[in-house]
Amino acid sequence: MEFFIVFFVSAVFLLLIGIAMAFGKSPSYRPDRAYVLKLIKGIEDQTTSPQSWDMLIGYPISHDPELENIRRWLVAIHEGTDGQKPAREGINGFIYDRESRARLAPVIVQLEKLIEETPVTKEF
Repeated sequence: MEFFIVFFVSAVFLLLIGIAMAFGKSPSYRPDRAYVLKLIKGIEDQTTSPQSWDMLIGYPISHDPELENIRRWLVAIHEGTDGQKPAREGINGFIYDRESRARLAPVIVQLEKLIEETPVTKEF
């Protein structure tokens, strides 16, 4: 009798795991342009957390090529691969110092331009 109880509970558990794997979806990081703009502007007013900034910098954005170019531009600023020094850490809770935050201004302008030019619908 105990065998049937254990077998039944195990079968139900495996069935639930199978259903979860069949109908569930894997987690993914898919930021949109407005969210990225909010993160960049949050560098100036300290509303962007270091964790969310590191996630943006460190994880490729494969669903939007233009946004991936913006991310690569931010990585170049962060790591100093654009022919300038790497962005320095700020004080009093800022992620970057004043000079590094000033280097983000052209990125903000470019991203705002991309957001304005984004079509309302997209044909596939």
